Amino acid sequence: MQNVLFFIFRLYGGGAERVVSSLTMAFAGQYNTKVAVYDNLEKTYPYNGELIRIRLPFSDDPTHNNKWKRLIRLLVLIYKVRRIKREHKIDIAISFAEQANIVNVLTRGKSKTILSVRTTLSKEIASNPKLSVLGHFIRFLYRRTQYIIVPSQVAAEDLSSSFGIEPDKIKVIYNYIEKDRIAEMASLEIENEFYRRLFLCPVMLNVGRINPAKGQWLLFEVLKKIKVDLPGWKLVILGESEMEGNLKQQLITLAASLGLNLYDSLANQTQSLDYDIYLLGYQTNPFNFMHHSKLLLFPSVYEGFPNTVLEAMQCGLPVIAADCHAGPREILAPDSEVRLSTKSREITRYGVLAPPLPVASIQQGTDGEILDEWAKATVELIHNPSLRKKLIASGYTRVRQFDKDLILKEWKKLFEPY
Repeated sequence: MQNVLFFIFRLYGGGAERVVSSLTMAFAGQYNTKVAVYDNLEKTYPYNGELIRIRLPFSDDPTHNNKWKRLIRLLVLIYKVRRIKREHKIDIAISFAEQANIVNVLTRGKSKTILSVRTTLSKEIASNPKLSVLGHFIRFLYRRTQYIIVPSQVAAEDLSSSFGIEPDKIKVIYNYIEKDRIAEMASLEIENEFYRRLFLCPVMLNVGRINPAKGQWLLFEVLKKIKVDLPGWKLVILGESEMEGNLKQQLITLAASLGLNLYDSLANQTQSLDYDIYLLGYQTNPFNFMHHSKLLLFPSVYEGFPNTVLEAMQCGLPVIAADCHAGPREILAPDSEVRLSTKSREITRYGVLAPPLPVASIQQGTDGEILDEWAKATVELIHNPSLRKKLIASGYTRVRQFDKDLILKEWKKLFEPY
């Protein structure tokens, strides 16, 4: 039985982490799996195999470390991962996200080295000048691996055109979702009594980390714009705030400037249904929240492959998604040109695409035409029950095309001997 190492920063909180969780569970009994993580928290998604916690000096939050501390952490991580591969006789090492990918290549040894890139890297680097040095590492190191897995055709083209990676090293494997498990979890009652009462109201839902890439500030402005006609509607965001930066505080400030009342579940506020926006943090079961919402709003600036869109469709939730670089168009309009980016709202076979935000910060404000198109798309989907019914039905059909067994076969091909 092959020894397979999954290597990632942490095993909770986002799409890449859910992929690792799902793969380890799916491969139970077929491979001897290890999961190596290097965060300091104990929370994890479910997993199969041995969990290896790598302890590093200094803070997990890079904003708390100077460049020397960050360098020391990296060197210690390289040393410990190399030792893990040697001691556990790892045959295949699969890493997720860029720091883990770089360390995986630097410690590759005799094991088969597979990298998983979960986003559109050129967009991510462009949105954060601090990451500019990352491009040099990617160009130099990523071609020294056996395979690079990406979750979309656009992400594959980006790796090739922006970083010079040979196309034959890049493999597109879409994420799968576990339809039966999601359906079961969606049917469960929301445990928190206050949240149960909240979701008796009409809710527009967003699920994702509070992160600049997720573009949640657009939704605050959409809610403000439609609130006159739809006064009872609430915006709920499920997802924790990233360690780096202060976007959450900026969102709180934005809500106040727009005259919207905001509830933060971590702020010890009075629980009430009189707020307009609810930040409910990370939820172990987002699917029952999806089941009780009216629509999913997904305004990401860029993506790799948005699991959340498929999960929402499985929960019977119609979707309005930004036609951002990679992901949503391939799910909602698979027969269209993947490079196309809509300038106005576009009703597709499986959902609604709306104009994407530019790669810009919250401080630069939202283009008025983009905001108008999002507001019109939202109001249209709310007031058109026949369209909602049509998209819900087609969403179930689309989800079936991301069959678990078919996608697992693609992963297993990578594990075969040279």
